[in-house]
Amino acid sequence: MKKTASGTTGTSMHCRTNSRRGDTNPLDRSYPPVNSVCRALHVLKVVNQQSIATVNSIYTETGIPRPTVVRMLETLMHEGYVIRDNMCGGYRVAQKVTELSQGYGGISRVIEIARPLSIGLTRQIRWPVGLGVIDGDAIEILYWTGTISPVVHTTTVLGQRPDLLKSAMGRAYMAFCSPVERDEHIARMRATLPAEFGAREEAVFRRYLDRVRRMGYATRDPHTEPIRMTTVGVPILEQEKVAAVMSVSFFRKSVAPKDMEDAVLAPLIETRVSIEHALAFITSRPRLDASVHREYNVNL
Repeated sequence: MKKTASGTTGTSMHCRTNSRRGDTNPLDRSYPPVNSVCRALHVLKVVNQQSIATVNSIYTETGIPRPTVVRMLETLMHEGYVIRDNMCGGYRVAQKVTELSQGYGGISRVIEIARPLSIGLTRQIRWPVGLGVIDGDAIEILYWTGTISPVVHTTTVLGQRPDLLKSAMGRAYMAFCSPVERDEHIARMRATLPAEFGAREEAVFRRYLDRVRRMGYATRDPHTEPIRMTTVGVPILEQEKVAAVMSVSFFRKSVAPKDMEDAVLAPLIETRVSIEHALAFITSRPRLDASVHREYNVNL
């Protein structure tokens, strides 16, 4: 027991989250797992895998005692995830189980796969890495490794929306998205930015995008604030479509132009390729358990 600032007594124990900043290991927990929750999820998984599951078939698959299986099934029925099918003589999943996957779409999958590799990249080059996806007329930044970067330049960029015309992320997306989508975005720019994006600017922009496709990366407009920073962006492709974009931002004076390829570009592109290989592997193995493909070793 110890005294608090108010003079009252309390224990020194405090509740903490289950991961340290930058940690990618989902098995690194603060507390032991709740056994009943693990068992209920195991039962639900088995019922989901079988067209009609019986108490005996669940027991055979899980080894969980039959009385416990029954209690788990009754609980899952109460919550609406399982129903008893008396016609077929067993249990099956209900429509409500689809709600469990609503927060895990293609975007979440890409970020989950790219996350540990992005952390590895920041540990290698020190600079923060951002991951974003297209959202209407801009890129939305959904993940950022600034919390583990020793040379971070801002509090956070999460939720920011770099545009498609001047940002490195936006330019990388525009260069590698489909020609039809590219034309649609450019037509919108012409309509909404008539003063700064006319026919001449469009021609210059299209030539720049051609160059980005040849080089494999984009840089942001050098006149974009903050001037002391620059950003390099690359696309993450899945089945020839841009699944996400990744960027690295750094101080101009910290990396000389002659050193940028070795210090930033080569590690960034190597990480991009690793993410794309991981995406291709997961896509080709649709029945792979999510817990299996969550981690990718990054040897630095």
